[in-house]
Amino acid sequence: MARHISSQTRSFEQTILNALLETPLNGLCSRARFRALRSLRRLRLLISDPVVKFPLGARDLLLPLSHELPLYRRAFPEYALNLGRLALHLSRKYPDLTVIDVGANVGDSAAVVRMYCDHPVLCIEGEERFFRLLAQNSGNLGPIELEQTFLGAQGDHVHSVHTGRGNARVILGSAPGKENMCTLGQAVSRHPRFALSKLLKLDAEGFDCRIIACESELLRRSKPVLFFEYYPACCEMAGQPSFPVFAQLAETGYSTVLIYQNVGRYLTSLQLHQVTELANFHRCIADVQGFCDIVAFHPEDLDVAGDLRAQALAVAAAENKQPVTPFPGHP
Repeated sequence: MARHISSQTRSFEQTILNALLETPLNGLCSRARFRALRSLRRLRLLISDPVVKFPLGARDLLLPLSHELPLYRRAFPEYALNLGRLALHLSRKYPDLTVIDVGANVGDSAAVVRMYCDHPVLCIEGEERFFRLLAQNSGNLGPIELEQTFLGAQGDHVHSVHTGRGNARVILGSAPGKENMCTLGQAVSRHPRFALSKLLKLDAEGFDCRIIACESELLRRSKPVLFFEYYPACCEMAGQPSFPVFAQLAETGYSTVLIYQNVGRYLTSLQLHQVTELANFHRCIADVQGFCDIVAFHPEDLDVAGDLRAQALAVAAAENKQPVTPFPGHP
């Protein structure tokens, strides 16, 4: 359970959030209280979307009341911790590790990384309000560099941005808009410290496969472990079919992927030459319009893949849970 927010930060909205996170669900009265609090939160959001605090690890993050992260973390304690564990294993192998966080949002992924290691993180976020909160939170997140831009393919332009539940989805247009958009390579060129980052995390609301497709040179050069969201329906909306990403990764030198349920639980691992198995997996995800997290490894980092898989299986065994099929949509 999240640790308690101090009384100095309390407000009406903060009280609602704290109560939502602290109300047990093991009785009729408690469940009724929880539902009432969720309804009260929804009613408050009809007026505006104020900023609240949420503790993640040892750090308090500022985020909008509408952000679903606190409720995800309450329902699924393993949510996003696979990214932190991956960073830990890589930090043991690469003492000079740097991390690129695309779709940094308010800094929640960086906060998860900080639960496990203190290496520099480049946080890239395009949505204006999320970036402002990210900048405020960055003072509490150790060595951080910031870049305000959306990422896509060469020549992409932002037509509009739609936000909700802590996410920002970009709609492409034919001409430049007020929001910045560039390629990952262009963004990294402005931050030389991260030119050879060994961990690249993508959560770009459907643009993940589009970004990967146009960054073969960067991936060949630095061979990062690639942690990305696989969301076929959203990729199609961004103008990029998702399934070819596996062939593109193989052509770039990657060999193995670990697949996680979108709430952080390990599902399975596959080799990129297992085309039939990958196609079956893709159909399973696409048919329910679901999504999951994929971690892709170059052969030189298969030792890290093995360690990460073994740890994931140990966590599942400790919880007495078996890996299950991915949830369609958000938890």
